[in-house]
Amino acid sequence: MNSSTENSELQPLSDTALNAASSELVHSLLRLLHIAQYRRKTIVQAVCVAAILGATYYALAPRYYDSNAKLLIVHRNQDQIASMADPPSVDSTMATHREIVVSPVVLQQAVEQLLPEQRVDFQDAPPSNWARILAEGLSARTTRKANFIEVSYRSRSPEAAAAVVSAVIQSYLQFVDYTHKGSASEAIAVLTHKSDQVAVSLATKKDELQACRDRVGSLALEPDTGIIEPAIQRALKLNEALSDAQQRRLKLEASLASIAEAIRKGEDLQQHLVALEGVVGQQMLISALGLTPQDNVLIKAQEQKLLDAHVELQRTAPYYGPAHPKVIELKERAQAIEQYLASYRAQTTERFAAFGGGQLGPLLVKMMDQSVAKVRQEEERLQLAFDAERAKARAQTDDMQKMQDIEREVARLEAEYDSLISKIATVDTHQLQAPIQATVVQEPLPDDIADSPELRLVGLLSLLFGLFVGGAIAYVQDVLDDRFASPEEMSGQLGVPVLSMIRRMTALEGTGLASVQTYVSPNAVETEAFRTLRTALTLGTGATDRIAISSAEPGDGKTTVAANLAVSFAQAGKKTLIIDADLRKPGMTAMMGLKGRPGVTDVLNGRKNPADAAAELVHSTELRGLDVLPAGLRRPNPAELLADQKFSELLAWAEATYDQVLVDCPPVLAVSDAQIVGRLVDGAILIVQPQKNHRRLVARACHSFTATGCTLLGVVANGLSSESERGYGYGYGYGYGYGDGYGHDAEMEQPSKDVLAWEPSQRSKAA
Repeated sequence: MNSSTENSELQPLSDTALNAASSELVHSLLRLLHIAQYRRKTIVQAVCVAAILGATYYALAPRYYDSNAKLLIVHRNQDQIASMADPPSVDSTMATHREIVVSPVVLQQAVEQLLPEQRVDFQDAPPSNWARILAEGLSARTTRKANFIEVSYRSRSPEAAAAVVSAVIQSYLQFVDYTHKGSASEAIAVLTHKSDQVAVSLATKKDELQACRDRVGSLALEPDTGIIEPAIQRALKLNEALSDAQQRRLKLEASLASIAEAIRKGEDLQQHLVALEGVVGQQMLISALGLTPQDNVLIKAQEQKLLDAHVELQRTAPYYGPAHPKVIELKERAQAIEQYLASYRAQTTERFAAFGGGQLGPLLVKMMDQSVAKVRQEEERLQLAFDAERAKARAQTDDMQKMQDIEREVARLEAEYDSLISKIATVDTHQLQAPIQATVVQEPLPDDIADSPELRLVGLLSLLFGLFVGGAIAYVQDVLDDRFASPEEMSGQLGVPVLSMIRRMTALEGTGLASVQTYVSPNAVETEAFRTLRTALTLGTGATDRIAISSAEPGDGKTTVAANLAVSFAQAGKKTLIIDADLRKPGMTAMMGLKGRPGVTDVLNGRKNPADAAAELVHSTELRGLDVLPAGLRRPNPAELLADQKFSELLAWAEATYDQVLVDCPPVLAVSDAQIVGRLVDGAILIVQPQKNHRRLVARACHSFTATGCTLLGVVANGLSSESERGYGYGYGYGYGYGDGYGHDAEMEQPSKDVLAWEPSQRSKAA
């Protein structure tokens, strides 16, 4: 099932529950109104007593008089003194000053300002309690969205009330003025002391800054300029030179290792000469080979001439041709130079060859050792110089950082000192001006009209108190008096209708129908109640051919009601059968004088068909159409007999034979027989005596029927009295009498002067 279907099903349930709750509430209110109406004397008495008490209090209570004054609080636009936080809001300021007005300091000062004749409220108290007594009668209120404080005081004297309010206001104004001036003086002292401390710290920091500047020197530069300090520049350059020296040393050591490896392996060392030229230097290499610098210059000059000849030859050859003397001369000159150079190289090669074997290797190793030693010495010198310059640069940097820190601290102290001087000037300027201005806009005046006690308030409270106490007493009485107050209450609480109300009847002498009121006096007033019951059952919505009649407790008159109702049905022309199903105490059998006669128990225990057996055991009465089936001989198991299938067959025979069947059952709270019978008939009637039965027992009896699936047609209020004022009113005065059959009216029954109900004395005893 989807959610929409569930919601559609739950909605009627919620509406039903709501309607039930509303109906229950209305019923409860109606019941309370009914209780109030019935117990109205109690409520009226309680209201009268409360009115008397209120009048007594109003007459004897001391009179108190109020005096009021109003203060206007205006905020000045000035900086908050001795506070760096945001100024407080208007609401918090008004609340603060309202508390100041009622503070013990202000009240004590106000008490001291009062004259002896103005202390009428403090005469019987020691001076130490005067401020407390004043606080009890004083009130201060702030006006919402307005800067007003209303001050009021209640006193036994109008003049004293006005004097107290005036003294409190003057004390408040003096307190605010004194507090502000005292705070300003203290603020100035605190700010001055703090400014002196800041000045001393500032002077000390300035001295440190100057000493640091002298130590650093004028060459110190700001970091934002982008210029590097000279000491740092020297350290950087020495670091670069040291790095170059280290690289050269490493290169020489690598070449030396390569040459040593070549010597060890016996490789040709001439290939290392070209590489050594860039490491040990060209001049050193030429000298080591036995050549002079002039040879080198001569070779370079010849190479230059050869180059010039080739250039000249290339330039002139296209114009003169190969046989031209100039071209031939240039070729011969170039050949001569090439021959010279070739001869020189051959000589050099011979010299290199002369270094073969064990001469070139040691020479190269010696040259490399000398170069490495020279570079290492240079590296050590540069390392020492770099370390010295780096230490100087580090010290210079530390001094510059310290100088910058001191400069920032000096700037901070200067700003703090300037702020303190500005605050001192502000406090001094506004020392005589309070942050708020309080003005009295309503002076306290004596009022000769007493404000307490107030007549209307006392009257209203007395009325409410009387109604509450009277209602509570009436409700308690009604709870203790556990009886139904009216037919409406009975019907509402039980959930079934009240079918009829039968007044108390005098017992008739005799047996059989001679003891039945409806048969003996068919035109009596009491008989109409049974006709009303017959009509209610006949006109009901459901079938009422088979009816069980029971009661909540023994002695409620169920047998009498059953007999009279049966006679009423028979008088209406219905063939009626009364079955006495009270197999334990068969009252109907005794009433009809049929004790010892076979009946229901014999039908249920016999072997015959219940229809045949019952037809033989039914007894006819003097009234045509009314028969009785007695209970029969007592058996030890009445409940089992009634639950047997034969009893159902007996009821089926009775329904087929008679128009109306009435079953007299035992009390429902005593045994379960009535519930067993109730499930087999069309419905049940519960006989109740309101003056005797408790509400809870009657409700339990109704629940016993409904819980077992029996249809409860309604209840009958029996044994009502005409001497009470309770709500079972039923006038029996009708506007006509009963004819005598000859065209004349019989003597009319006199109407009852009072409503029908049970005796109040009996109700009180029961409660």
